[in-house]
Amino acid sequence: MPRILIFLERGRFEEMLKIRPDCIPCTLSSALRMARRASSDPEQHKQVVQIMTQRLAHISWNESPFELAFTIQEAVFKVTGIRDPYSEVKKESNRDALELYPKMKKLISNSKNPLETAAKLAAAGNSIDFGVYSEVDLDSVIVKAERLEFAIKDFDEFEKRVKGAEKLLYFLDNAGEIVFDKLLIETMLEFRGSRFREITLVPKEEPLLNDATIADVQEVGLNKLPSVVIKPIGSGRKRAPYPRSREVSDWIKEHDLVIFKGQGNLELFLDEPDTFFILVAKCPIIAEVLGIPRESLVLRYSPPSKT
Repeated sequence: MPRILIFLERGRFEEMLKIRPDCIPCTLSSALRMARRASSDPEQHKQVVQIMTQRLAHISWNESPFELAFTIQEAVFKVTGIRDPYSEVKKESNRDALELYPKMKKLISNSKNPLETAAKLAAAGNSIDFGVYSEVDLDSVIVKAERLEFAIKDFDEFEKRVKGAEKLLYFLDNAGEIVFDKLLIETMLEFRGSRFREITLVPKEEPLLNDATIADVQEVGLNKLPSVVIKPIGSGRKRAPYPRSREVSDWIKEHDLVIFKGQGNLELFLDEPDTFFILVAKCPIIAEVLGIPRESLVLRYSPPSKT
């Protein structure tokens, strides 16, 4: 199983996924898709591929696949000068998802279990991933939520924790998807019948593939939820902390309900205890690690560590 133990500064070991050979062609494909978004010049596409090939030739197999996203972003910027090749795609994804918001809200309110339906929609929304797909049909995302059941469904624990928690820490993933996250958090509030004392949202500090940034959070109105605090993460080279830093570890300890969205966060925080993971298992390695078919919906609870 492709895992590695890493030592966190808070003083214990955690598991994360590590890079393996299957990641290399996927990374090159993702880099080429981004290069084509940034430029129509075939020569620049070749340059990006050359840079990525050189970088991958000296890769450490002990890295997380998450690290490769930064490498892609830097290579495309170096060649094309475009900092955010998915800027328009992210705006379009947010806009299209917001247009579907009333439909999804009605689907949730008319269901037998609104919280479970909202969680399924949030999981299916993780399909809005241009690091994996060239195109995404949002209507098909909703159909996926309606037709599929969770392949991993730790819903009873999720329901209990939503009811009793005081502080929510929510690690966001992609633009567009965050509208689905907004619906889930709103449904959580309705299910509780009361506010969280604090809702901490964690977007990316800077553009990274089509991941949501603070601008995206504001664009879809997530920042207007009650008691919201926004704490971005990043490469650790600027103001925002790196995901596995002491600072982020402290955030996790300070909240009694922690939700990680998407594959990247699963790769980084695989067995972070007493936390939830909501995603679509798009990657064959992720599916293998979780023991489920590709494209499955996941609501996974990582229980407290035994001491």
